Amino acid sequence: MAKVERLPLATVKRYAYLNVIASFLVWGFALAGVSMMVTVSYRPIMQDMHWSNEQTTAFMAIKSLVSALTGLLIGHAFVKFGLKRVYVIALAAIGLSTSMLYFAHTLSLYYLAAAISGFFSIICNIAYQVTLARWFTARLGQMTGYAVLGAAFAALVVPVSTAYFVKQYGWHATFGLAGLFVLVVLTTLVALLAHESPERYGYTADEIDPPKAGSSAKSLSAGPPPGDEFKALLKSPRFYILCGCVFASGAFSNGINEHTTLFLAERHLGAYAAAGGFTLVMVLSALGKVFFGWLFDKISTKGIALGWALCGIAVALAFPVATLPTMVIFVAFRGIAQGGAVVQTPILARHMFGLRAVAQTISVLMGCFHLGAATGIFLIARFHDLTGGYDLPFVGIIILSFLAAAVALTFRPRYWGGYKGA
Repeated sequence: MAKVERLPLATVKRYAYLNVIASFLVWGFALAGVSMMVTVSYRPIMQDMHWSNEQTTAFMAIKSLVSALTGLLIGHAFVKFGLKRVYVIALAAIGLSTSMLYFAHTLSLYYLAAAISGFFSIICNIAYQVTLARWFTARLGQMTGYAVLGAAFAALVVPVSTAYFVKQYGWHATFGLAGLFVLVVLTTLVALLAHESPERYGYTADEIDPPKAGSSAKSLSAGPPPGDEFKALLKSPRFYILCGCVFASGAFSNGINEHTTLFLAERHLGAYAAAGGFTLVMVLSALGKVFFGWLFDKISTKGIALGWALCGIAVALAFPVATLPTMVIFVAFRGIAQGGAVVQTPILARHMFGLRAVAQTISVLMGCFHLGAATGIFLIARFHDLTGGYDLPFVGIIILSFLAAAVALTFRPRYWGGYKGA
């Protein structure tokens, strides 16, 4: 690390926590919040525009597909142009793409807004995860869990208020105003709160958040430059096995997430019950995020295997849903399981492959996750339209989640502070 003038440690630790606050706002409103709005609005969009289930839910499929392709290719941009600069520009672009939906009276413009949103959302998503990975060592899972609690906060107001505003003013105006909020208010706040890395102030992440003594984890700072290390990583079979599992997790986590309100509506529980059920999923996922963030710090990839298995159990609990109590049981498990999937990527990247190439690693893993999500959203919708229900695609999701969990038990977190292996 180049010599720079060191600020007081207390000041730099405060910068670390400001990054958590910035990530909380970004995840809550620009990422999860906008996605919640789209999901809750599917039914009125279909009724207003006379589009099919597949045409309407294709918004998130396209968004996830573009996010996937962008994630696979964008990692080097953070190294070349600087993390914070890319972060803030991407956040502003999310606001603009959301506002575009005000003008979306055709499928082509609707899908164009989805593609632009997908391109910049993944950049923003990667940016906040890389930022936290650069600032925290021992408590990365915990701090990521706190950051993504932003979705739980947003879930208290976004789904139900979206349903209300869409009913009163239409979905076009609702998205137009939401985009302006992200563009003006949120982008300004994050520009003030986000800090790129502790090295800029003369510290390392290990000094800000020291790892436990006695661990046999590999050094997080030693080794070749990030570009060379990532090239070597691309020759590793275990990296591609991990990518395949993360792809699957996108399908059985985000894939089903985009169909939750439609599934609940088909159970004849009412529009507000469906919106409320989705809200409950997101609020209860707060517990999952904090719990799994803590668990990942304690048992690393074993906890991720547990989270993936829980996703399958949660989907299985969808089959008995017919009344309010059975809906609550389903959404409770679904919410907690969703929390683990949200927190997993920085843990997998840093614990398995270290910090030096973390921007590129997180980018590729997020690309795989969103590619899986796009595939899951599309296939669930396609088989729903072919069979007239969600039974068949949900069975496929359950099988996939348990297969991924079984493979995850073989992962070796060599760069995790609690690793005791060779």
